[in-house]
Amino acid sequence: MDATMKEVFAPHEEIELDLLLEAINRHHHYDFRGYSRASLHRRMERAQQRFDCESLSQLQHRLLREPAVFDELMAFLTIQVSEMFRDPGYFRALRERVIPHLRTYPSLKVWIAGCANGEEFYSLAILFREEGLEDRTIFYCTDISPAALQKAEAGIFALDRIQQFTENHRLAGGKSSLSDYYTAAYGAAVFDK
Repeated sequence: MDATMKEVFAPHEEIELDLLLEAINRHHHYDFRGYSRASLHRRMERAQQRFDCESLSQLQHRLLREPAVFDELMAFLTIQVSEMFRDPGYFRALRERVIPHLRTYPSLKVWIAGCANGEEFYSLAILFREEGLEDRTIFYCTDISPAALQKAEAGIFALDRIQQFTENHRLAGGKSSLSDYYTAAYGAAVFDK
């Protein structure tokens, strides 16, 4: 689609989406009303198919009456895609400009809000270990998705992703091999806790 064109949705679809988002906000205290409308429509269309609902109103009905629907719906609404050291320039700047200042503190607490499947946490944990801050740092990881938190806690990533993680780590100024921080087995890399 041309970047200058906007997707147009039928008025009743907009109303149904507004009501569904309001229901999520009021019933579960998660506010997605500021998210991209086009993205929300696409995600909700997939959710409608998954839950065999003909309309967003029907999906809203199920959401309000079937507690299990909410957890599954969160998977459609939240983006769980990331990679370790995703923005190497950011991590290099953190290493060179922020870490020296953090060394002046006796203890550190780091909150990773929206930790997804753990890529950001493991990136920071490795960086802090390489910079000698690991023993005095407590990391707090939170995410809207309980399933994502479970994946993050497990620290298991497909081996086919490791090559990109390794390159990102190198570009971020990594001081050792990324392989020093995980064990590879059965097609997966399990990162150290």
